[in-house]
Amino acid sequence: MTEQALTNQAALIACSHEDVLEAAVREHARLVFRIAYSVLRNHHDAEDATQETFMRALRYRRKLEGVRDPKTWLARIAWRVAVQRGTRRKESSVDEDAVLQMRSQLTSAEEFTLEREMSGLLESLIAALPENLREPLRLSTIEELGPSEVAEVLEVSEASVRSRVFRARQILKDKLAALDGKHGTAR
Repeated sequence: MTEQALTNQAALIACSHEDVLEAAVREHARLVFRIAYSVLRNHHDAEDATQETFMRALRYRRKLEGVRDPKTWLARIAWRVAVQRGTRRKESSVDEDAVLQMRSQLTSAEEFTLEREMSGLLESLIAALPENLREPLRLSTIEELGPSEVAEVLEVSEASVRSRVFRARQILKDKLAALDGKHGTAR
């Protein structure tokens, strides 16, 4: 093959890698953002993690064509990026406060307060779960990944994912029932 033919072939391969990556970004950007947000709980940090995820995907784009499931491949990268970022920063709730403030203008004060308290309670109960139960629960329930996808992201078996999600839900159910029992009689 001539040098020009090799250059043309390399250019075609580069274009196809970029096309595959561009299609993956279009198709999975929301998923990547939701995974990052579920870990980081901050809009700006999640956007940064999403960008970093796709930068890593760009760096390893040659692997993307050989990947069986690009969605899971990107989800795993997003998860790792978010977890790494989460260990390096303190939680900031500026965005959440702004959103809550806007929503408070749309709903009654009682509804807003109750919703905020319930949301905070549920978040604190989930945060109190052991990490090996909390992470599969977040990915399956909040990010709506299937058991096989969660298993691939966390690098555990599907049976383990199902068992962990079941145990996490059972713990949350028991804790909520106990709280309702304590406060149910006062209503």
